Amino acid sequence: MHHTGGRVPQSPIEGPTPASAADLPPLGELLVDDPFWSYPAWGLAREGAGHLRVWATAAAAPGYLAVVTETGGLTSVTESAGRIWAGLARRYGPCLVLPEHHPAPGSGEGTETLDLVRIGADGSPHWSRVWPIPEENPRHAGLERWMAGYGHQIVGRPASWFDRCDDTNR
Repeated sequence: MHHTGGRVPQSPIEGPTPASAADLPPLGELLVDDPFWSYPAWGLAREGAGHLRVWATAAAAPGYLAVVTETGGLTSVTESAGRIWAGLARRYGPCLVLPEHHPAPGSGEGTETLDLVRIGADGSPHWSRVWPIPEENPRHAGLERWMAGYGHQIVGRPASWFDRCDDTNR
């Protein structure tokens, strides 16, 4: 769902299908932290701006995890997700994981979300929810462990905000 400037805030239960923790690699070194990153946009605006952070992954196969945080510009990250993924994949290669981060609105309405962007065979973006996930969802425990281990680097919250697990359960 969209409204001017981005997505309509959704409750955690109404969000996209949950991602799997297996789709999210462990994070290694932070390579890029650009709070004013310009990206190609759709529509009248030729480009949008968001906060880009890119980590090397700490998995057996080399890769990257790039998070784009919505900063409230004229063009939303969601509307430009396909173009964002294509540009980052050209720079970092096909082993790219792209979560999209939407901070909670300042008005207190809505929820902070983290969604995994996947690109279909036809080039269109599809989203799966990383966080928040309802506790009754079978994927909740695995995603909660990943968020406890790495989510604080993405959303700027302490690790204890995400879990009831200890650091050995990453």
